[in-house]
Amino acid sequence: MQVDIVVDAEADGESDDRSLTSLYRWLGRDPDVVRHARVSLVPRQAQPGDMGDAFEVINAVVANAIALGGLVVACAGWRGSRSAAPPVRIERDGVTITVEDGSPEAVHRIVAALARGEHGGDEQDGDEGDGDAQDVAEHDGAEGDGADRQSS
Repeated sequence: MQVDIVVDAEADGESDDRSLTSLYRWLGRDPDVVRHARVSLVPRQAQPGDMGDAFEVINAVVANAIALGGLVVACAGWRGSRSAAPPVRIERDGVTITVEDGSPEAVHRIVAALARGEHGGDEQDGDEGDGDAQDVAEHDGAEGDGADRQSS
């Protein structure tokens, strides 16, 4: 399964490109990610006046939900290592999840929401409808709605 990882670095005052490359290097040093995922930087389309390369997203290809869980934990670990943690969003087939922490519950919800895309995207996870946006917040452009999952 293929996912895109986006960093919104405005929260910590860095450029998005700098934070994205920092996360990319972090993922490249994580043994579980290296072993179970193929991770690459996707360059942004060059605009007139741009100097040097800029990157848009990190693209990750994982074989299964366990590998996706390891990727989520690594992203949460990177966020935890920063003083002002920028939002990290993982996107797949129109579903966008914001990684808030690497707790087992959060990882389970993220993996379940992203994996649903393989099975039609409309099924609900029976025990996950608690509306707890503390660990994971999904976004479809409207923030703060408290929904744990949305498919678009």
